[in-house]
Amino acid sequence: MKAVRGALPAEARVARSCAIAARVLELAAWHEATVVAAFIAMRGEADPAALVAEALGSGRRVTLPRVDAEARELRMHEFDEATVLSPQGAYGILEPPEDAPLTPLDEVDLVLVPALVLDPLGYRIGYGGGFYDRLLPSMHNATRVAIAYDFQLLAEVPTHDHDQRVDYVVTDTRTLETGAREDAREDAREDAREDDEWPAES
Repeated sequence: MKAVRGALPAEARVARSCAIAARVLELAAWHEATVVAAFIAMRGEADPAALVAEALGSGRRVTLPRVDAEARELRMHEFDEATVLSPQGAYGILEPPEDAPLTPLDEVDLVLVPALVLDPLGYRIGYGGGFYDRLLPSMHNATRVAIAYDFQLLAEVPTHDHDQRVDYVVTDTRTLETGAREDAREDAREDAREDDEWPAES
């Protein structure tokens, strides 16, 4: 999939990324969001740059990831037009400076999530580092929106217990609501019922 995506001409990436952005802008969750977590596209990924520009232009706060290699975690830092991004790490990923203010993760209303492949249930595969699977559970209030080109959408991807689902999959040709949030609520209700039914110690 990396090779297929990498072979996409630059003008096609721009056109498809713009189509994705237009679909994200139609989501009610976008209009309700005041703090948006985004990312800087790399290796030919669908590019959320238009969404970052729209968010800043409409007065929303934007936060971008910085890799904490030692902790193997993403730290989210505030970003605006004055922020200077610089290449970091082995892949030269553009990141905000270390001294940029950190964003409390529970303040994020919507998070844009990259993916290598993904499926209609909201499961995704990234680059194998598990960074987003560790990050997303801490964004308790965020609607999770994965963006990718339509050819990256598969019928099913392999999953593991720690994998985090997204709420929406948005490609250049379709928007899918995955049901992840309602499934999580139902799991919580089921856990609560089991706790209520468990006999109390005498």
